[in-house]
Amino acid sequence: MKKYSLYLLLCFVWAIAPAALLFGQDFDYHRDFKEMLERSKRQSDPYYYPSLLQRFNTCDSNLTDRDVVALQIGFTAHPEYKPYKTIDKESAILDLVAQKLYEKAIVACDELLQTNPVDFTAVLEKGFCYMNLGKPDPCYKEKALMLIRCIKWSGDGSQARPCFVLSPIDGQTFITHILGGSLGTMGS
Repeated sequence: MKKYSLYLLLCFVWAIAPAALLFGQDFDYHRDFKEMLERSKRQSDPYYYPSLLQRFNTCDSNLTDRDVVALQIGFTAHPEYKPYKTIDKESAILDLVAQKLYEKAIVACDELLQTNPVDFTAVLEKGFCYMNLGKPDPCYKEKALMLIRCIKWSGDGSQARPCFVLSPIDGQTFITHILGGSLGTMGS
């Protein structure tokens, strides 16, 4: 009986551990945001925003999910971070892509990425446009994958443990484009 109980315990741990890793049990927005924001301002800290941004822009494959969340949190301290002012730009990008106007969409993505270098929608759609033009950009693919992984890692999508995104459109893009879900009634 003791062996059977141990076996059940090991099976339970084996089944739960991947979920804990996938859904960011190590990150809690309410607990961690303020500390990560402060650390993003310290030049000697591994979460220093300019250092993380440089690593992200060069597609450093050693960035962890926590690093990418710290990068996004660091960006929130900058005057360019205006999540409700980027909605129109993100929507315009999505419209251009839907119309298959990929060259124009890339220009719109570039404009948004000048002020918001970690905008999930712009990164994802720019990579998608290049792919559809037959000119895939491995760096944008890697950036998109880094952002997707960190969003998945940051929470489970519940009210208690929401996934961390920088704008409402980024959250919607994640739900519709990555998870294949649909959107219900929305509001802020």
